[in-house]
Amino acid sequence: MIPRDPKRIDRMVELLREAWRLYPDERLTQLVINAADTNHNCGPVFYLEDDKMEQRLQKLVAGRRKYLEERGHAG
Repeated sequence: MIPRDPKRIDRMVELLREAWRLYPDERLTQLVINAADTNHNCGPVFYLEDDKMEQRLQKLVAGRRKYLEERGHAG
């Protein structure tokens, strides 16, 4: 795997913040899919409500932190 530049994270999050403020009525996943401009069927993700996405992100973060802690890595 090619390492990715960690500086992209703040840049992308800031751009997402700006875009979402310009489209406040869109769900997070709806905004991301619209920005991706893909022809693939993303229906289930497109309609995922923000509270559900927030729960899934929290679960993802908790799982990764546990994984890193078990291996002695800071996270």
